[in-house]
Amino acid sequence: RSPAAADCRVPCARERQGASPPIGVAAAMEVQDVVQAFKCWDTRGSGVITKKALVSLIKTLAPDLPEDDLARLFDAAADDGLRLDDLKYEEFIQWLWECDSPPPARAASVAPSEAVDEDARRRGLWEGALTSAVSRASEQYPPEKVHAYYEEVGAKLNSSEYGDHIKSAFFDSVDADHDGKISFSEATSLIAKCLQCAADLSHQGGRPTMEEIRSAFDAHDTLVAGRGMLGVDEFLNLMRYLHIRVAEAALPMSRVVQEE
Repeated sequence: RSPAAADCRVPCARERQGASPPIGVAAAMEVQDVVQAFKCWDTRGSGVITKKALVSLIKTLAPDLPEDDLARLFDAAADDGLRLDDLKYEEFIQWLWECDSPPPARAASVAPSEAVDEDARRRGLWEGALTSAVSRASEQYPPEKVHAYYEEVGAKLNSSEYGDHIKSAFFDSVDADHDGKISFSEATSLIAKCLQCAADLSHQGGRPTMEEIRSAFDAHDTLVAGRGMLGVDEFLNLMRYLHIRVAEAALPMSRVVQEE
């Protein structure tokens, strides 16, 4: 392991018990945020990200991160044999949080499948989707206009009016059997319509697959209402995520972007 890599990664539990952890790329970001952002960015499920897109995504997740830290990060990744042109983001995440010598009882590396735990499900995908949408759009449009557009989107999704509507009247309209929970079968049509709307607006075409629909549901399926069921809070986060998918597709037609 190269010396530079040690400063860029989050220290393992044994290291945290001693001296203060070094401040670097991983220290500036929560692992769940990074995992969700990567997965939301990778809409085609390729598992690969370019260096340019990775830089944009990291800067969005950690805007105060010094350029020197980024440079050291990529130098360390290259020294450890990671391909930077077409980087497999699961390998990158695993490498970023890996300890030099994990204790025998439990490996210290954090695989994406382990990172997306119950807490991540409670938080939902929408914040990661928002971060990824900003990152992607900033590659095509002026960043200040992109941020202005998504500030409006974020403000709406965080408003009490939006939350109250989704958690009351709209929830009741989707909860067909009125048991206070929404099952996958009850949510399927709604998720499909939102994903189809996003696809139509972005001119990508194609009908959403059942796998895409199931993935959106499962990412918000916590144990609060029982596995396979969404309570009002989980449903709210699902709707926020779907709203962002549609908002991202509608961005090119937005007055914020089109204004001179």
